[in-house]
Amino acid sequence: MTRPSTSSRQLCQRGDRSTLRNWSDLPDGLLHTILTCLCSLVDFISFSSVCRSWRAITSSVSPSWTTSHLPPLLLCPTSASSYFPSSLRLLDPTSPSFSSLISRISNKFEFACNLISYSHGHLFCFMPSQNRIVVLNPLTGDELSSPLLLQNYKTYNFFPVLISPLSSPDSGVVVFTSDALYHWHIGSPSWSSYCPRVKPSGSFFRMVAAIMQGKVYVVDCRHTLFVLDLSPQLHLRSLAVDGLEERDSSFQHFLVVCDGELLLLLLVSTDAEMMDVQLEAYRFDSSVNGTRWVKQETLGNWAIFVGYDSRAHGLAIQNPERWGGRKNCVSFTTGYQNGDWPWAVIKLGDVINTIDPESPLFIARFGQQHLFSWVHPGF
Repeated sequence: MTRPSTSSRQLCQRGDRSTLRNWSDLPDGLLHTILTCLCSLVDFISFSSVCRSWRAITSSVSPSWTTSHLPPLLLCPTSASSYFPSSLRLLDPTSPSFSSLISRISNKFEFACNLISYSHGHLFCFMPSQNRIVVLNPLTGDELSSPLLLQNYKTYNFFPVLISPLSSPDSGVVVFTSDALYHWHIGSPSWSSYCPRVKPSGSFFRMVAAIMQGKVYVVDCRHTLFVLDLSPQLHLRSLAVDGLEERDSSFQHFLVVCDGELLLLLLVSTDAEMMDVQLEAYRFDSSVNGTRWVKQETLGNWAIFVGYDSRAHGLAIQNPERWGGRKNCVSFTTGYQNGDWPWAVIKLGDVINTIDPESPLFIARFGQQHLFSWVHPGF
């Protein structure tokens, strides 16, 4: 290949100077078009980091669009040696080679508290010595301490949920305990309490929650569905829902909002020894003929992401094939195993042997449980 002549290089350089344009001056319409072509949160974050005008464009994008079109990242501990590790890692399902170490968590949290749940881009940490909850953004290191809890609790005694993003004016934390409900409106100096007549049963690590249309839905270990009304005052009520008469118990269950509807995912045992489980999905139907769970044969063009131990909200993503994902499948966090990535993708209807060490759910069932969470950071 021959080098261009000096005169040619000078012409190219003069042409470049006349046609070069500042990246920050690109029209908004073009930037929005570029945004719709992004296929991962890593690309989205990189886009927002180019300059102030590009960041302004990403800020104008609805969080609901981001969480329904871009695959989440997996937030996981860097090791399984402590209940609250000193560092966390973000993994990208669209690029297994991507790994970002989070180092903005204060050292004061190491061994001083317990991770208990994840909600709306924030970790819930319980500080036993202070008897309070800390809401922590793992990316920025920002933290928000709650008022003192009204009673002393251990980590397995309660289940907190952030009812809306911290930026919302009605944002607050709801804590389910064995004897009462507590609500803290962000900015308020104290908790309010409520003692419901009917309470969820079983371990709080078996409770799952989803938030839809301003209401918090909770399913306990017996598959009883509860709805928490937040206004005009805190009120918890159970719903009589048919459709699960032959599913009195399940190996594990998850509650997810998908396409504006409530979905209950079950890992149902198919044998008496509970060796094999099948993945099933049920849609909550509240028609004029009553409420019931309707079994779904397919998830359509949706993919579901859930944390196996239920302490994080499940996420639903539409058209996953645009970024290399698989529709009609559920991605479970599993924990590290043999150096593999800590998630397993299982198709609706699949039967999985959970006691086989090579099974994708073996480590999730028998390994030490840590808070592996699918997240959309900051939303």
